Amino acid sequence: MSQAGQAPNIIMIVSDQHRADWMGCTGASYLNTANLDRLAEGGVIFTNAYCNAPLCVPSRMSMISGRYPYRTEVWGNEHELASDVPTFAHALGLAGYETVLCGRMHFKGPDQRHGYQQRLVGDITPTYSGGPSAPYGRLKGTAAQGMLSLEHSGPGDSPVLRYDQAVTDACVDFLDTRLRSGESRSLFLTVGYYGPHPTFICPPDIYAGTSEALQGIEPISRDEEPLHPWVADWFNRLKIDQATAEDVRRVRASYAGLVQQLDRHIGRVVEAARSLPGDTIVVYVSDHGEMAGDHGMFWKQSFYEGSAAVPMIWHPLSQDTAEFQLARGRTVDVPVSLIDLAPTLVGLSGAPAMPGLDGNDLRPLLEAGASADKEAFWTERPVYCELLLGPSRMIRFKQYKLNYYSNHAAQLFDLESDPHEKRDLYPLEEYAGIRDQLLKLLLEDWNPERIKETVASKKADLQYLTQWGKQIGLGNKDLWPSNYSDY
Repeated sequence: MSQAGQAPNIIMIVSDQHRADWMGCTGASYLNTANLDRLAEGGVIFTNAYCNAPLCVPSRMSMISGRYPYRTEVWGNEHELASDVPTFAHALGLAGYETVLCGRMHFKGPDQRHGYQQRLVGDITPTYSGGPSAPYGRLKGTAAQGMLSLEHSGPGDSPVLRYDQAVTDACVDFLDTRLRSGESRSLFLTVGYYGPHPTFICPPDIYAGTSEALQGIEPISRDEEPLHPWVADWFNRLKIDQATAEDVRRVRASYAGLVQQLDRHIGRVVEAARSLPGDTIVVYVSDHGEMAGDHGMFWKQSFYEGSAAVPMIWHPLSQDTAEFQLARGRTVDVPVSLIDLAPTLVGLSGAPAMPGLDGNDLRPLLEAGASADKEAFWTERPVYCELLLGPSRMIRFKQYKLNYYSNHAAQLFDLESDPHEKRDLYPLEEYAGIRDQLLKLLLEDWNPERIKETVASKKADLQYLTQWGKQIGLGNKDLWPSNYSDY
């Protein structure tokens, strides 16, 4: 058993594309997410948590480094985080932790660790530009944004389901083996799932229930014409107008089923983690959300709440000897983001301070007995989300959200009075004060022209390395060894 005062074990579960409001504990009573609900009920849940980029690789590299995308210069899924950028895995290693990654983190390039000492299961998507992905058989292309992912939705089997099962099995086996080995170091285990990311296919037994449960529950309606120019461009680019009412119904039932399947996996991992010696904290987040039909849209890469808002739950699985006591049964409404994970993990672990962090330590909001005055700082702190399309940037400040597009007019929403983001306040003169304040904050250290130049300067190098990856490459480096070619 660990001694009093030893840093707690941390089990960090990271899903892919789970929107914040599709859990029972966040109001989706039609979903059975009993395990996530228990984590929230016995811990701290953040109701206004955001990703820092509504796209996998930029969001994850921002999260692990604690730096915004404009600083990591990771803008697309093809971009790599430089190996000389410290991550929270480096930090916890310096604090004496055994750092283990099981499953997905969507690292791109030859560095597939970025501070993790070992990896139990590789990734399901290409680990370097031009590299192979796990075989999808007849479902090839259904993980991407496009009509194919909607048309091939419904009950069945898929690489996503088998991958997440493999990740769960490996985690449970690892925790059991570690217990029997007598290992006494604090553990930092990151569990990386691919669900509920498309392919939009879920187990048949779950699909039957979610299909029935969602009857009569409609997505947020498509915006009225004329559409905002950025939204109109989105529809023109992705041709989503081809989707039928049956497509929407089937995809939503499948996505709900993937969330419930994810919840089952999380339950198994949490149960296995109960055997760890010493104190243990469970953290659950996702890299970005999923529109799931809201505003007539699917997938990610927008600043609407369905895409940009993410779940964030901190749960004290055991804290018998911990000096720092996490609260139980607390809901925190102030805006936070994934950028805050790195400084918080550093604080909980006792690791040396990381350089260049953009986020803030969440412990004042997590601590048992914390008073309301500790939230004052957070109510005055803006949170940002960035996107290469444009480039574009979102700022969330108090109840307001401003979406800045470098090639279109901005949008402004009051999420308190308009949670569905249906009334754009940006053109209204009575909101000029808050509009100008948010624009000033958003642009003071963020330069869209510089971003365009940086991305353009990388293009030729990336094309060359992609050619090498296709013709020479590194084989199946850190790729999940799926043997299935048809689903």
